[in-house]
This record gives sequence, structure tokens and C-alpha cells, in this order.
Amino acid sequence: MTTFRGAAAGGRAWVCALAVAAVLVGAHAPAAARSAPGRVRVMTFNIRFDFPSDGANRWRHRADAVAQAIRTVGADVVCLQEDKGDQVEDLHARLPGFGVLGRGRNATGRSERCSILYAKKRLRCLDTGSFWLSDTPSVPGSNTFGDKYPRVVTWALFGLAGKRRLLVLSLHLAEGRRGAIRRKGLEVVRDWLGKRLEAEARRVGERAFGRWSWVVCGDFNEDADAKLQRVLTGDRRLGLRDVWREVRPRAHWPGTYGGFEGLRTRKRIDWILVGGAARVLGCGKFEQKVAGRWPSDHYPVWADLALP
Repeated sequence: MTTFRGAAAGGRAWVCALAVAAVLVGAHAPAAARSAPGRVRVMTFNIRFDFPSDGANRWRHRADAVAQAIRTVGADVVCLQEDKGDQVEDLHARLPGFGVLGRGRNATGRSERCSILYAKKRLRCLDTGSFWLSDTPSVPGSNTFGDKYPRVVTWALFGLAGKRRLLVLSLHLAEGRRGAIRRKGLEVVRDWLGKRLEAEARRVGERAFGRWSWVVCGDFNEDADAKLQRVLTGDRRLGLRDVWREVRPRAHWPGTYGGFEGLRTRKRIDWILVGGAARVLGCGKFEQKVAGRWPSDHYPVWADLALP
């Protein structure tokens, strides 16, 4: 039996259906339900750089497993972290039904991208771009907070059936004992998203904006229970909620770092935050081997959303 853990919210019928699915394929909702208008499955996945020191876990050994994990989860939107150009090309070749958005964090457009993959049959990309976690977010490659590397955020605005809109952000915060840098980075995200939402509300009008939803996904390198998350969830303009808190899956070990060893921990450093009109129907994480191999050193997290 798989360990594709998850839970659902928003109605007893959906809970029962997901419980049955969990027995069969690890909470993998039926395709017909997920493809219904307004239903979308979002996934965040740190796929790990191709480090020579990883040996048997180098990218060339894992590319198929990562692609298969994405297919198994059945995500419509996938927010990647630690993805470089060659890795994204490999995934695109294995997942031809997905569009790829994003650029590298450096001024040259190289290195980590925080790409967004999206199912072209279900979503239309209406707009996309990048900004940097610095005092000058619009300057490519800018790094003014003392981090080891520039940090890029990839964003995309998608259209779904019925004039629904979904704004997606993919990011990767500083690791280690860099809490102050992580906080500054999230303050940039908070300010960018707040301004973008205000501008869109004015542009489309209150009625149309009522059908907008937004998600912030990524590797935050800090436990979701820490104060850092409040930088985003505490801002009323954004109305962001942690999908895991909203659904409360029955997971004794909710941690999202596995270290290529199947580690079981409690720290959720990979989050999906949702705001706007979206309802959270379910969420969980994919924590199983694929063809005898761990796809990454992180467990990808997924959430099912209903956009009215």
C-alpha cells in the first residue's frame, strides 16, 4: 500500500470518497472529480539540485522518478524549487502536456528557477513573470539581504473555465540559521502580492475579482508552526491560509524533509498557502519510493482546491 498521505475537508461525501481512494491509490482523487470545472490540484516540490556528491541520488538517476511522482499525484499546477535549466528540460520532455514558466535567479537567467509547470489542457497562462527577494525586487539577480544567493519568485496568472482566475507564486527561502533573511524575503512577497491584488481588483472590478484565488507555494526552510508564516497569513489584505491547518490531515509525521532516507519528522518546511475565493477540499504529501528510489530529499505537498 502506498504512503501518499492526505485528508479532505468541505463535506462528508468528499471525505468518504477520498478515504476510499486512499485505500486504492493513496488519496489520489478520481480523474473525473479533479477535472470538474473549478477543481484544481496544486503541488509544491523541491526536486533537489544535481549535486555530484549525491552519488546514486544524482539527478540523472532520479529524473524519471520525479516525473512519475508528478504524474501519480495528478497535479494541474506544480511549483518547483532547486530546479535548474537542464532539470526542467528533462521534466518537460517527460511531461509534454505541461507548460513551463520561469527563469534562473541570476542576472544571466541561469541557476535555480522556481519554475511553475501547468497542465495546458486545463489552464491558460494569462501572464507571468519573476521578482527577486531584495530591496530592488524588479532587478534580475539582485541580492541585498546578505543571502548566499539571489532568490527568485516565479509567478503566473492562470485562467480556468468560467472566468476563474488563479495567481500562483513559487519560491525558495534561505536555508539554515538565516531567519532574519527569510523574514525579509517574505516581506517582499507580502508587499508584492498585496499590491498586485489591489491593482487587479481595481482593474477587473469587485464582481469579477470575487472569482479570483491565489496560492503561495514553496520551500520556506522553516517550520510552518514558527512565527515566520504570520508574515503572510497575518496580513488581512492577502487572506492567506495554510492548507494543512485548514484540512488537518491525520499525519503523525507531517514533516516534509526526507533526506533520501524516508525520514519521518514533524517540521513542515514546504507549504501551500491559499487565499481568495478558493475552498480547500483536501491536502497531503507524497512520501513513497518510485521504482525503488526516493524522487527527492523533500516530500512534495499537494492541495485540492475548488474555485467558484
